[in-house]
Amino acid sequence: MQIAISQLNFHIGNFGSNEKKIIDSIAKAKELGAELIIFSELSISGYPPRDFLEFDDYINKCDIAINNIAKHCNGIAAIVGGPRKNPNNKGKRLYNSAFFLNNGKIQYIVNKTLLPTYDIFDEYRYFEPNSDFNIIEYKGKRIALTICEDLWNVDIYLCTL
Repeated sequence: MQIAISQLNFHIGNFGSNEKKIIDSIAKAKELGAELIIFSELSISGYPPRDFLEFDDYINKCDIAINNIAKHCNGIAAIVGGPRKNPNNKGKRLYNSAFFLNNGKIQYIVNKTLLPTYDIFDEYRYFEPNSDFNIIEYKGKRIALTICEDLWNVDIYLCTL
């Protein structure tokens, strides 16, 4: 499987620009024969969004952009980072998520497990940690999708797989 990795400079709250950069990169990767393109953590919102995450309008604009981007994922899949509303009544109201986009829609959502609270990071303030682990199946391959720190501490996965 050919995988493209897109490392771009996303700006906090600049949804139009971030969305356009992602859509343009998807088109270019598809043109070059990639079957999957991967973007950075919280790419749609910009990182770190901090207190902007407290505003419903900000989260709604993220949702709209992710759904718009999904429409461009035909013949290629994309992994795009963004905040997501927690559908449960318990815990924090948001997840830090990776959206697996394919066939014009969101096919899978993976939430970040290990939320940093050191240095400039304060993710636990805003996000609920993941507790549900699943494998993504794509083109006959099994993908264990992780987000940033989740890859650094494999002990949590060894006891859940």
